[in-house]
Amino acid sequence: MYKIVVINQMCGSKDKGKEYTIDLERKFEGYQEGDLICYTAPFYGIPLTLNIAIRKTGDLIFRSWAWNGGGNTYLHTAEVAVGREKSPFQHGFVPTQAQIDTVSGLFSGRITFDGLELPPGKSLQEICHVDVKREEELIGHKIYLA
Repeated sequence: MYKIVVINQMCGSKDKGKEYTIDLERKFEGYQEGDLICYTAPFYGIPLTLNIAIRKTGDLIFRSWAWNGGGNTYLHTAEVAVGREKSPFQHGFVPTQAQIDTVSGLFSGRITFDGLELPPGKSLQEICHVDVKREEELIGHKIYLA
């Protein structure tokens, strides 16, 4: 089994300094219609991209690790929001309420993936708008935005 241990160095992370073990042989958990496929480089300075999907049910599933130098520590998607299509071949993604709730939970830190904080980036927030007030109620404190 091939594994790598990374020490989390993300500024502001509640898990800064914590070890995270990456299983490079972890199996792809499959595709279902309606999956919102996302990617991030969760470890600053390490060109390792995590690919996940948010199922229609809101569940987070593993897709793959890739050494492609993605570099962006925010969770993004290649999908586009309805009305933002740039060609007739693109179709706007319509999320379920469960997918929107999951993105909001990732934004507030209420939801993690295998213990990793995955803050949503702009491309994901354009599809799944974050309900900050609801998240503040769920986590019990104010979320301060920059």
